[in-house]
Amino acid sequence: MERYNMSENIQSSRRLPLTPAQLDFWEEFTFHPHQPVSTVAHCITLRGNINEEALIKALEKVIKETDVFSVQFRLSEGDSIPFQFCDPRQFPDIRSIDLQHRNYALVVAEAMMKGDIDGQLNLLRQPLAAVWMIRFSPEHYSVYIRAHHIIIDGFGMSLIEHRCAELYGAYCQNTCTGLAFSSFNDFLHEEIQYSLSEKCQMDRDHWHRVMENAPVLTVLQKGSEDYVTECLHSDMWLPSSFSQKIIALADYSGIGWPDVLLSLSSLWIAKNIPELQCEGILPLWVPIMNRRGNVAANIPSLAVNILPVFIEMKEKETVVVFLKRIAAALYDMRAHSRYRIETLATDRGIGKGMRYFFSPLINVLPFDPPKFHSCEVSRQVLASGPGDGFNITWRGRTDCSELHIDIDAEVNMFNGMDSNIMLNSLTTYLTQLISPKSWNQPFI
Repeated sequence: MERYNMSENIQSSRRLPLTPAQLDFWEEFTFHPHQPVSTVAHCITLRGNINEEALIKALEKVIKETDVFSVQFRLSEGDSIPFQFCDPRQFPDIRSIDLQHRNYALVVAEAMMKGDIDGQLNLLRQPLAAVWMIRFSPEHYSVYIRAHHIIIDGFGMSLIEHRCAELYGAYCQNTCTGLAFSSFNDFLHEEIQYSLSEKCQMDRDHWHRVMENAPVLTVLQKGSEDYVTECLHSDMWLPSSFSQKIIALADYSGIGWPDVLLSLSSLWIAKNIPELQCEGILPLWVPIMNRRGNVAANIPSLAVNILPVFIEMKEKETVVVFLKRIAAALYDMRAHSRYRIETLATDRGIGKGMRYFFSPLINVLPFDPPKFHSCEVSRQVLASGPGDGFNITWRGRTDCSELHIDIDAEVNMFNGMDSNIMLNSLTTYLTQLISPKSWNQPFI
């Protein structure tokens, strides 16, 4: 497949190129035009002394600041890859839904949101985002935000939520509204500058060296994904004692607690699903936020990357030594994480209509919910797009409290396995490893 060059595809400010990440979702759409595959949806619930006027004003402003919510895609005659442009007329209006006098209002709201998430979305003919304000009572509201993954990732959705909270507080208290989001053009410009930079070449060389000595990664033929297939799923909340032991082990090892969870979860995969290893090495896919130090840190957009780390199992290695070794590997990977997996796939000869199979994948999401003035807030991720094969997702606050884990597995790959048993096995195994008496003991 010929390398896609963003810098050669800019024609005017109204005809913007797709990023490599967006191209991947465009191809997915062409193979599955009638399936609601890659939807991202969050719901924030507010309880307390709610100022509806301030909430509406905050939502209206954050929508107008979020350029990608006005993105449209168009195909020129004879082209297979669309261009994109921001059309101010396409910003979504806030849909106000009053359920104060409806029986089973929460059930009705959940069904409405699920129906929206499951609805077909044509990237060329329909708005790519929706924002609802649902009123249950004067002291109980929900804000529902949904968009296609081709324009935004989970961190981008979190940016919107926190900016909305900041604006709401400012309008309630008549204070400064703070720093607005930067423009989508700024994001695309930085992506192009990186692709032409010496740093990009250094990252490319790094990944070529890594891949030359790594096990062969599974490749997926796009269009062969069966998104209708039922997925095994289990989830649970972890007790505060679990979080406290994770923090203690992280402090003792000198690494961040998210990497402790990721590393120990990979041990469980290697031990309990050995067929995913290759000669003692577990190829593991890890999502990378890909924003630190970049303009994308203040731009809702699709910036997340997914890259492999190759985890070798060594006999007689203690838990702490293993954690330090994997943390170093993760640090090295993140130092070169701007290099897109889609570009690396092209470098490796993976052509159009094909991509890497991102399994097994472990995602650790340490995010705090937004703080709305004088309100109790809860946040729910309703949709984050489909996963491949086997996925573990950890969610929690930045201090490791309120830990929650999800396991998702494709039925056709893990036929006969019980996701509840897998989940209990994983949490039991990790509980043993994070006990202080296990820290300096071999795990094999």
